[in-house]
Amino acid sequence: MKLDEKLVHLRKEKGLTQLELAEAVKVSRQAVSKWESGGGMPSTENLRGLSELYGVPVDYLLNDLDDIVHEEEKLDPFPLEPGDQDTPKVSRKNTKKRFVKSGVLVLVLAMLVVFIGVAIAIKNKEGLRLEDVSGEEVTMNPRIEFNLEW
Repeated sequence: MKLDEKLVHLRKEKGLTQLELAEAVKVSRQAVSKWESGGGMPSTENLRGLSELYGVPVDYLLNDLDDIVHEEEKLDPFPLEPGDQDTPKVSRKNTKKRFVKSGVLVLVLAMLVVFIGVAIAIKNKEGLRLEDVSGEEVTMNPRIEFNLEW
């Protein structure tokens, strides 16, 4: 979506007329009409005013990507904090959640590996008993003598 299309969309989304928008941004109605028809570009100061009025970052207004859609129901990935001009604050809430989820997943996997390792170690420690050997008979020869001489 181009700047002119975004400006029309955002103005209508807010329920404003071109005159009401012009008064809010302190420009003429003709200037707003020019921006929305693609015949002109708002100044940096006017972009800042539009950004504050619509609650979107200036970058959103200037970016021509079609996949960026501003809807009030969705959380803005770059919300403006009160008192900020045009510097968006990136929310770290989602990043923290992902970090915590990753940490928990790694911890669970580590515990699983340790559990499996302990189970294998216990099984190997039991050893092999003579009763477990099948197919061969083991007999003890009582005549074998051990001689330990130095």
